[in-house]
Amino acid sequence: MKSRRALRIGFLACFTLLAAACADPAAEKARLDAVDNQNCVDLGFKPGTEPYGNCRLKLKEIRAKNESSQSPNLNFGVGVGVVHGL
Repeated sequence: MKSRRALRIGFLACFTLLAAACADPAAEKARLDAVDNQNCVDLGFKPGTEPYGNCRLKLKEIRAKNESSQSPNLNFGVGVGVVHGL
C-alpha cells in the first residue's frame, strides 16, 4: 500500500516538473514582468523613471541569483580516477 502511494506521489511530482518545464516561456516572462511592475509600483516608484528602472533591474538580478543558486547542477561533479604503479 505504501509503495503504491509513494509511486503515485513520485509520478505526480515528475509530471508536475515536466509540465512546468514545458510551460510557455513568453507567458512566464509576461507573468514575471507584471509581478515586478506591481512590486516596484507598490514600493512607490513611478513607471518610466530612472528609480523605477533601477527597481526592475534589481528584481531581475535577485531572480537570476536565486535561480543560479537553486540549480541542481551547480558545483556538481563526478570524478573517476585511475592510479597506475601502486
